[in-house]
Amino acid sequence: MNIDPKKLIKSLKAIKIPTKELEEEARVTNRSLYNVIVKKHILPDEELGKLIAEIIEYPYVSLSKIDIPNEILEIVPENIALKQGIITFAIDEETNIIKIATVNPFDLEMINDIQKKTGHEAEVYYTTKSSIQNIIGKYHQELKNIFLGMLPEHMRYTKEAGAGKEMPTEAIEEEVPIVKIFDAILLHAYRQHASDIHIESTKNNTVVRYRIDGVLHVIVNFPKEIHESLVTRCKILAGLRIDETRAAQDGRIATKLDNDNVAFRVSILPTHFGEKIVMRLLVEIEESINLIESGLSEENYKAVITNSTKPYGMMIVVGPTGSGKTTTLYNIIKLLNSEEINISTIEDPIEYGIEGINQVQVNHATNLTFANGLRALLRQDPDSILVGEIRDQETAQIAIESSMTGHMVFSTLHANSTAVGIPRLIEMGIEPFLLTAAINCLVAQRLVRKICPQCMQAHIYSSETLGLIYKEKNMVDLVKKISLKYYSEDETNQLEFKDEFMFYKGMGCKSCGFTGYKGRIGLYEVLELNDYIKKVILEGGSSDAVEEAAIKGGMTTMLENGIEKALSGITSLEEIIRVIKA
Repeated sequence: MNIDPKKLIKSLKAIKIPTKELEEEARVTNRSLYNVIVKKHILPDEELGKLIAEIIEYPYVSLSKIDIPNEILEIVPENIALKQGIITFAIDEETNIIKIATVNPFDLEMINDIQKKTGHEAEVYYTTKSSIQNIIGKYHQELKNIFLGMLPEHMRYTKEAGAGKEMPTEAIEEEVPIVKIFDAILLHAYRQHASDIHIESTKNNTVVRYRIDGVLHVIVNFPKEIHESLVTRCKILAGLRIDETRAAQDGRIATKLDNDNVAFRVSILPTHFGEKIVMRLLVEIEESINLIESGLSEENYKAVITNSTKPYGMMIVVGPTGSGKTTTLYNIIKLLNSEEINISTIEDPIEYGIEGINQVQVNHATNLTFANGLRALLRQDPDSILVGEIRDQETAQIAIESSMTGHMVFSTLHANSTAVGIPRLIEMGIEPFLLTAAINCLVAQRLVRKICPQCMQAHIYSSETLGLIYKEKNMVDLVKKISLKYYSEDETNQLEFKDEFMFYKGMGCKSCGFTGYKGRIGLYEVLELNDYIKKVILEGGSSDAVEEAAIKGGMTTMLENGIEKALSGITSLEEIIRVIKA
C-alpha cells in the first residue's frame, strides 16, 4: 500500500516528530518513508496504526483488544492471512456485515473474495502488520493437538499413561512425517515469539519446550521413539555430523518462516537419556527494538550514547546469559555505523548480520580465538571493535590495551551488576590502574516480563507487606524515594507518612495465554567512571564500595529502575524480585 509521503510528513510534524532525517534516509536507501518509520520504531505500533488510518481515511482497529471467535478468524486461511495481511474479526448477522482488518484496505480483489465466500457485505478497517501477526497466534492455541495430530493415531500417547509399544526405526521413518514435525516446531516457535526451543529426551518421552518471555513452557510430549529422528533432522539442517552422538556440536539453521528470513543457533549436547537440542531464535537486528523502547531511560540513553561515541575507551555490558547484552551492543554499533568509520567484530557465534560491519566468527579449529582474532582486527585499521565476550585474561588484556591506543572497544562480561564487573576483571589479572584508564562506562541489564495490558489490575501494598517481601533491601524506603516522581508537590510532604502504594498485576487472559504477562522490557543501570569512583577502585575498594560511590554520584540501580517500572504499571513487583533476586 502506497501512503502519500506529504500527508505522512504533515501528520508527523503535527505530533512534534522531526522528519528531515527520516526523509533523507528514505531517499538514500530508496525506501518508502513509511517503511523507514516502521524500521526505526519512531512510534509504538498502535499509535502508528492510528496515524496511518487517519491519513488513508479508514477506521483503525486494535485486534489485541478483541476476542475473535475461531470460526470467524478461520474464514481467511492462515497462509493467506499472513501473506496478504488480512483477517476477519466479527460478523453482524442483523446487518449482514462482516468486519475485515487489513494492512491494505485498497486490496479490493481480496475483500471481494471474502464477500463472495461469506455472502456478507464487508466493513473494512485498517490495522498494522504486527497486529495481524500477533492475532495469528489464535490459530495455534492448541499446539499440543496440532503436533500430536501429525503422528499416526497409535503413537498419540505418553509412556506415563502406560499405553503403546516401541516401534523399530524403519517403521518410524515410514509412518512419521519427521520433516513436517520438525518444520512445525520451528514455525510455531517463531509465531509464539519464543526465544529458545528445547527438545530433550526423558526416560519415556521427547519433550518440546518453548521459552516465551523468559519462562519455559512445555508444548508437547512426543513418544520417545521419534527422538533420534528429530535429532538427525536437526543435524542435517544445521550442517552437523549425524554419526557423532558422544560430543557436543554447534551449528546454525537458516530458513524462511511466514515469508521472513529466520535463523536458529543450534546446540546439541549428549545427555543421559539421549542428545538434547537447544535452538536460539535469532531475530534480524533490523527488526529489533531501539534502545529507548527496550527500557533504557532517557538519562541512561544519553550516558550510553555519550560514552559510546568517544574516540577511544571501553564500554562493557554485564549480565547473565539471556539478558540481552549482545542485542544492546548490536543496537549501539548499529547507531554508530556509517561510511566514515570502520567497525569490526569478533564473535562466537555471529548472531546477527549487519550490513557495513566486518564480522568475524571465532573458529577454535583454526586457532581463531577471541584473543587471536582481536590481535588480527587491530591490523585492520578499526575505529570501533566489538568483542563478543571477555572470557579470559588474555582477551581482557588485549581489549584494554586496544581501548587505550585510539580504539573504541565494546564487549560483554558475565557479572551481576556494574560494580561487580570491576572486581571480575581484576580477578582476571587486569591491574586497577589500567581499568580506570580504559573503561568509559559499564552497563548492567536484565529482562523482565511486561504486564499484559488486557488484564492489568491495580493492587495496593502496605508498607508492612513491602517490608516483609524485601526487608533486607529497605524496599519501603526505596519505594518512597521513587514514588516522589508520581506525586504532586503538595502530596510529597505527606509521602513520609504514606502507608500504602499502588502496584499492578496481570490477572491472566486469552491475549497473554493466561500468564498475566506479554512481552519483555529491560532493566538497566549505567555506571560512568568519574574521578571519585576511579579513586575508590585504585584504593582497592570492594564492589559494594564502588556501588556506593556510583549511587552517591547519581547512578540509578537496576532495583530502583525496576521499582519505577513497577510503579508505572509496566511490570509487576513480583517480576522485579524474581529477576533481580537481590
